[in-house]
Amino acid sequence: MNNQIKKPLIVAIVGKGGVGKTIVTTLIAKAISISYNYKLLLIDADPTHPHLSKMVNLLPEKSLEMVRAELIDKTINKKRDIKTLAENIDFEVYSAIKESKDYSLFSIGQPEGPGCFCPSNALLRKVIESISSDFDVVLIDCEAGLEQINRMVIKSVDIILIISDISLRSIDTAKSIRKSANKFTNYKKIGIIINRVKGDISNILDTLREFDLPLIASIPEDDVITKYDLEGKSIIEIPEESKCFQEIKKSLIDILEI
Repeated sequence: MNNQIKKPLIVAIVGKGGVGKTIVTTLIAKAISISYNYKLLLIDADPTHPHLSKMVNLLPEKSLEMVRAELIDKTINKKRDIKTLAENIDFEVYSAIKESKDYSLFSIGQPEGPGCFCPSNALLRKVIESISSDFDVVLIDCEAGLEQINRMVIKSVDIILIISDISLRSIDTAKSIRKSANKFTNYKKIGIIINRVKGDISNILDTLREFDLPLIASIPEDDVITKYDLEGKSIIEIPEESKCFQEIKKSLIDILEI
């Protein structure tokens, strides 16, 4: 890949729960920051398990859900009129972005009370469309399953990366995700990254061909990842010589090129 990528390039990382979406997002972020001088934004879009900030060692002081709650409070208590709040929402969102020298991070956050995540997801869709233009590459670590696809949260993405493990159930989920993405998003490229690969996966590869799901990368099971997880270390600090990172770095052109 050269420096003439479409900017912004918006990439959504999706898949069923437990397949390692956040770890793969972190590895891709590390590979981009090492290989290219791109202005990179990471969006932690998982309201139930927002772990990306810990994995990349960058913790925002404020989340999108906190911004939304503050706006509601200001409206209800008439601290500011609705028109003024609407005009300044981009400022409120930008104030919630945490920056480092390699990348920036924005988090959807967890709702304070019970209920669905629909309001935050609706606002997140607008945020993605609004702030992405200020970055070269945007990586969105999505909520597990189909919710954010079906609610068109990631409607405007360029690339959809479906993360799967080596179970056929996970591949079946990938097929369902592709079907929903065809209906509810305007992606330009979709493909699958198989995570935690070990042993013979020829049956998985046959199933991918049967489902017409392009394989973009195959990440080997790596004891270094397990060790870092057990010790609570940030995955972004994983050694560059680790097997999983080397595979992501080798596949980076295929991952990001449309």
